[in-house]
Amino acid sequence: MRVRRGAGVLLGLSTVVLLSGCVGQAPALQSLAARIDGLPGVVSAEAELAGGVVSPAEHRLRIVLDPALSEEEARAIAEASCADEAEVSVISVATSEDPLAPGTVLDVFSPESGTTCLSDEGLARFAQASAAMLHLGGEFDGRFTVALAVPADEDDGADPVVATTSAVERGRLLASLRAVRAELPGIPLDFRGTWDEDGDPATPDHVHLAAVLAADDDLAQFLPLVERAQELGTGTVAIEDGAVTVELREDTPESAAPELARLAEEAGLALTVRPPLPATARPIAPWE
Repeated sequence: MRVRRGAGVLLGLSTVVLLSGCVGQAPALQSLAARIDGLPGVVSAEAELAGGVVSPAEHRLRIVLDPALSEEEARAIAEASCADEAEVSVISVATSEDPLAPGTVLDVFSPESGTTCLSDEGLARFAQASAAMLHLGGEFDGRFTVALAVPADEDDGADPVVATTSAVERGRLLASLRAVRAELPGIPLDFRGTWDEDGDPATPDHVHLAAVLAADDDLAQFLPLVERAQELGTGTVAIEDGAVTVELREDTPESAAPELARLAEEAGLALTVRPPLPATARPIAPWE
């Protein structure tokens, strides 16, 4: 376990000097981080203690997981996270020390007050998303952001897994959607993929591939149409409610719309083709 030093806080292996506002929560949070740090599948767990005149709730917990984390390991980590009561403002869970590094799976969130408890179902989904990232290989230049939050009734499974990613090459967005769906079958999925045309995924433009899939939606039926739309140089392509929406661009060939309509008819899919919009008027996704 490593403990960082914040402004106004001096930390060491044998000495902890804290301002009065932080004393109560710090030992519990440090103990929790140490316990998580020793678990299989955990690269590091770190208590980041706030300094200055602050509330104990402004502490942070940072967990780095092995990208090959198993679902069993994920559930054990989630159980350990609930062992102590400690208040933190932010919990960060990632598969890399650098959360912005390509190939990273990440979630950063603010937990409910008075708890550091991670959802076992949410962390299991995180492990599945990491498996999808591993299948994409080391050349994949994007990242996944996967929400660990799940419905209050985890047996309900009504809320989708939310996954967002970015990539320098547009074709890799479809590959990432296929990988995520393969690892997360039979559950609702809300996927948003951003292709950065300037070559820097750290500064995304807008969503270019989106899919809101029900638990029983078969992604395969949409793939030929979506892949061809991307090849033709369209804008955002979105899947929702068993239908596909395609946004044209100023430079999209005139033959694109009739060709896509034919492919949609052959696949038995409803298709909506939207004309180009000014950049300032372009929504994040066609259905919004």
